[in-house]
Amino acid sequence: MTSISASATAGDLHDRIEHLAAFNADRAAGGITREVYSPEYMEACRYVAGLMKRAGLETRFDAVGNLFGLWEGTDPQAPRVLTGSHIDTTLNAGKFDGVVGVLGAIDAIERLRAEGVAPRRGIEVVAFAGEEPRFGQGCTGSLVAVGALTREDLDDLCDRAGHSLAAVLRGAGFEPDRLEDALIDPARYHGFLELHIEQGAVLEDAGLAIGVVTHIAAPHDLRLVLRGAAMHAGATPMVLRRDALAGAAEAMLALEHLACESPSGRTVATVGVVQVRPGAINVIPGEAELEVDVRDVDETVRDAVVDAFLAEAEAIAGRRGLELTHTDIGRRTPAACDTDIVEAARSACVELGIEHLDIVSGAYHDAMVLSAVMAMGMIFVPSAQGVSHSPLEHTDPADLDRGVAVLTRTLARLAA
Repeated sequence: MTSISASATAGDLHDRIEHLAAFNADRAAGGITREVYSPEYMEACRYVAGLMKRAGLETRFDAVGNLFGLWEGTDPQAPRVLTGSHIDTTLNAGKFDGVVGVLGAIDAIERLRAEGVAPRRGIEVVAFAGEEPRFGQGCTGSLVAVGALTREDLDDLCDRAGHSLAAVLRGAGFEPDRLEDALIDPARYHGFLELHIEQGAVLEDAGLAIGVVTHIAAPHDLRLVLRGAAMHAGATPMVLRRDALAGAAEAMLALEHLACESPSGRTVATVGVVQVRPGAINVIPGEAELEVDVRDVDETVRDAVVDAFLAEAEAIAGRRGLELTHTDIGRRTPAACDTDIVEAARSACVELGIEHLDIVSGAYHDAMVLSAVMAMGMIFVPSAQGVSHSPLEHTDPADLDRGVAVLTRTLARLAA
């Protein structure tokens, strides 16, 4: 991989990542647990706000705890460039997911200031609240910002302990009754750029340090329940069985085949949850429940795969004498990255002498949510062995420095 110059190397970025990792509710587990609005999260926000102020940014929290830091441009009327990510984590997670995009953006502004750059457009750093689904809904902060969540939703969304999002917001000092104050005015923004770890192994496999994201895939999630008959495992001949788990296994293989044969060549399908009832070794499974995730950057192709899978599952259930029901868990709309932002990132790579790969994001991010109201783009840095949401999550420091260097040069272009 091409090396960047020493002058472009991040100063305190790696120490800041380590410092932020110390805001952790469960150190004994080995990873990082910093769920949105928790005491550890709020301490982390105050730390990040301090870094923003040190970088000369004007900071503010909105009504749901999205944290912003603004570097005003020479033309205050020009639409701003928004950049950032999130600093909340899942349970027992790693130290890089989301954090790289927030701390990297602050570092990029410090680099630009050190170079004497005076951007025409303001550059605003954001740490979106609740990108991880503590309340059963990911990207809550950015969804509120684009007007996709209502005040009633904040009462309906609850965490594992049954606390509503609205109640937790109040407890953290925010204002769920003033959602309108958290709305982003798209006319005030030129676009959004998010630096992020890949959370996959494509870059590592290619031996490249930078991915320029062209599209973000989105999921269609659903739940299937197959019901047969829970009968004695020893006393019931094979020909008389209505085994719900066997039918579910056949359906899972059908789903795998449909994804592999998808016309887009980019469909991925996962059965991430299987629940079997009654769950005894000597009882034929009478019920099997599957939670299914199907993703693609082409919404039409993705939903066609889902429809074909449901048809296959119905046929399997019919052959095996099973009852099948299914419900949608949710679906999101895939997003294409803005061509101007993509080209700015590619040009930054050329300027720095860093070879890049055009890449598709299989994970969705706040950037996908923002795409509903403004142009957006993403820059990826490698994830070691593709691991993420784990204590083993790791990105090499040199790759982080390259990512921030590309972010810096891309922001300079977009803000000029």
